[in-house]
Amino acid sequence: MKIIKNLMLTTLGMSLLASCGGGKDKDGKDLDTPAKGEITVAVDESFKQIIEAEKSAFEKTFPYTKINLVYKNEGEAVAMLLNDKARLAVVSRELDEKEKSVFKQDDIRYKSFKFAGDGIALITNKANKDTMITTQDLEAIMKGTKKSYGKSGRETVLVFDGTSSSNLTFLIDTFKIDRKQKVSFFAAKSNKEVIEYVKTHANAMGVIGVNWISDGDDPTSLTFIRSINVLSVANKVNPTKDDYYQPFGYNLALKKYPLTRKIRFILKEAHMGLGTGFINYCTLEQGQLIVYKNGLIPLTQPLQIRQVESK
Repeated sequence: MKIIKNLMLTTLGMSLLASCGGGKDKDGKDLDTPAKGEITVAVDESFKQIIEAEKSAFEKTFPYTKINLVYKNEGEAVAMLLNDKARLAVVSRELDEKEKSVFKQDDIRYKSFKFAGDGIALITNKANKDTMITTQDLEAIMKGTKKSYGKSGRETVLVFDGTSSSNLTFLIDTFKIDRKQKVSFFAAKSNKEVIEYVKTHANAMGVIGVNWISDGDDPTSLTFIRSINVLSVANKVNPTKDDYYQPFGYNLALKKYPLTRKIRFILKEAHMGLGTGFINYCTLEQGQLIVYKNGLIPLTQPLQIRQVESK
């Protein structure tokens, strides 16, 4: 009952804010409020599945709102935010000092909010029988010191969702690869295209956001996961089978899976508007339940993890 009670209070509060009106902008037009109006949100395409689920639920709860989602790579999403083409950006990193300076120039306080725990999934073609990899082997392939992993000896082709992909940036930062160093990979245009490429190329290793394959109730996720292998990853030099973990649920929550990250909201809003309302919804109980349902980790509400031992 506590979740329902808190959700009712949150909904009531946002409805009251909407009914009070949001004032006028410099051109005399009505400002949006936390529960009324229309905004554009720039979303790193890696997080498409979870943000679409949040948008759908939010708009049903607050029918006088419209969230226009624009899917870009992370760099383009940040650029839209800084150039006032989007009110909100959904990305995997904090902005750097140069990017933050734009907020100061516009006299807007920089606001960043953790939203969900996510991970990077490594996927291969069904014909590939090597379904386990170490982070050391992945690092070596990225740096070009190894051509393959496992026993097949087949040269591995890395596949990312573009040259400005947050998935690519995450691994470059994780392995401390010099950005001047050339990383050899095939650039697809989206996480979905990465999956489709892997399905038809036996030597491909795709790198995608976990939320594309983590919702067990979503037909699209189920179709994807049945058509490819999801690699188990170990962070040890000489691992045993027990050291390998897949990028789902319990392993993400306890950070047993090595390639985890956080999804963040970056807000550029000069008044308490619809961007604030959408973030409040996503980071409170109902929005965090949607995170959990989609196989990701809620970061702003308590999460109980129970390990049941089999007899």
